[in-house]
Amino acid sequence: MKNRWIVVLVAISLATCTFAQTWIWYPGDYEIWLGNRMNNRRTERGAFFPPFWKTDSHYVVVEFSKQLNLSEPEEIFIAAEGKYNVKLDGKLQFGMPETLLLPAGTHNLNIKVWNQSTPPAIYVKGKTVNSDATWRVTYEDKEWIDESGKASDTSATIYMDAGCWNFDGATQLPSQFRLMRTLHQPTSRATQPEGGILYDFGKETFGYLTLKNLSGKGIIDIYYGESPEEAKDKAYCETLDKLQLEAGQVTDLAIRQTSPLSGIENEYTLENSKAFRYVYITHEPGVQIGEVSMQYEYLPEEYRGTFRCNDEELNRIWEVGAYTMHLTTREFFIDGIKRDRWVWSGDAIQSYLMNYYLFFDSESVKRTIWLLRGKDPVTSHSNTIMDYTFYWFLSVYDYYLYSGDRQFVNQLYPRMQTMMDYVLGRTNKNGMVEGMSGDWVFVDWADGYLDKKGELSFEQVLFCRSLETMALCAGLVGDRTNQQKYEKLAATLKAKLETTFWNASKQALVHNSINGVQSDAVTRYANMFSVFFNYLTPEKQQAIKHSVLLNDSILKITTPYM
Repeated sequence: MKNRWIVVLVAISLATCTFAQTWIWYPGDYEIWLGNRMNNRRTERGAFFPPFWKTDSHYVVVEFSKQLNLSEPEEIFIAAEGKYNVKLDGKLQFGMPETLLLPAGTHNLNIKVWNQSTPPAIYVKGKTVNSDATWRVTYEDKEWIDESGKASDTSATIYMDAGCWNFDGATQLPSQFRLMRTLHQPTSRATQPEGGILYDFGKETFGYLTLKNLSGKGIIDIYYGESPEEAKDKAYCETLDKLQLEAGQVTDLAIRQTSPLSGIENEYTLENSKAFRYVYITHEPGVQIGEVSMQYEYLPEEYRGTFRCNDEELNRIWEVGAYTMHLTTREFFIDGIKRDRWVWSGDAIQSYLMNYYLFFDSESVKRTIWLLRGKDPVTSHSNTIMDYTFYWFLSVYDYYLYSGDRQFVNQLYPRMQTMMDYVLGRTNKNGMVEGMSGDWVFVDWADGYLDKKGELSFEQVLFCRSLETMALCAGLVGDRTNQQKYEKLAATLKAKLETTFWNASKQALVHNSINGVQSDAVTRYANMFSVFFNYLTPEKQQAIKHSVLLNDSILKITTPYM
């Protein structure tokens, strides 16, 4: 009997800043700030391990503005993350007013916020005047004051629609955002012959270890693993912690932070989260530890896609996949919860696609796209990887395809342009991209030699799709001139793919071309994607099916990533 299955997808409307009032900020700034916090949590056997690509920051002075037309006077409440001033019709108000009476009529309201440590943000609540995504923001003022002392009420810079998420209460500060936590107990504990205790939490999980009923004095060593063998491998396990207990307080020796034991149970929860199933704990003789538990950390998600069939193994595969997807859906979509815990563009685009069928969480997609783009000027590829820049463009294409969210494309388009300008500025005389100084040409972790020199057919295919994405987005925002420009560039490059890389005898696109000479190598990457994007004739697609995709002599794809 053939397997029968049902996949249920639930379409939802985009829910952005749905409350009457919400905290707002400069678009992309909060996402970059929050992403910096995430990307800098990685440790390598207890050592801090920051990302190696360009790190941007938020604008420290942001002006928020709203044009008002009030039929009657109205009092508003104002809160801000940062030091702020308020202007009504160009006139500065005294101090940092928490409330402001707005007279009836047409007015310009401007609030300027400075915050060096966290993104400037405001929260305004009134009867009709409330902070939301319709407010306009700019990060640079170029303000002037005339001879009468009146300040200008408009900026010389470009205004954007305010960014927001789900911080809908006055005390729900964006800078204080934390993922949800829930208490989990180990399913078993076992004293080991070598002296420590091995705790099993039943399945792979992520969170903060909690030690209770701590007493005594000495060093506590904690080792994490996906298996008992890894957790007990003190010399080589991927992640570990080391604590010093003394006089009712614990010092985390990795981050040099000392905290008192809390509560009547003398408990301590580690500051750094970890991914694990097993935890192996050893300690010096003077230390006593009672209960060990963990606080599971997660982003609340609604499962909108379901799958069931009459094959229980397939059902289990779905369940494990869905759970894994949830583990890596955090403030952003990350590559994995264990080692990097970084936001990589190539991993993210795959997460987006799975997300559309499992959660349809548009906000997490947008946050991740903003973070990966960063700020102008563009000085390197996304994550320093050439292909990851192209995946970033493709992810915008996919997002619009699944969501129809034109407003997001409109907000992002200027940064899409400057990113594409960077790419176009690094093309060769053939209008193609090839690795330059500072570029990481990645493609895949192939189990074999993968030449990265010259013009790689795979990179050109992604580049062509990126130009098509730019043309699509230019059309959406009404930029007809650049739409035609990108369409022409894409068509020109697409026409060169076959003449440059198609090999009639091999019936496939070759892997690369160096100084106008085709290599003998054929790999799966460009051939697969050219079929995905329908870049070749049906006859050539069928040829690729037999000469490449079903040909075991072609270098195999060995990593789940590709």
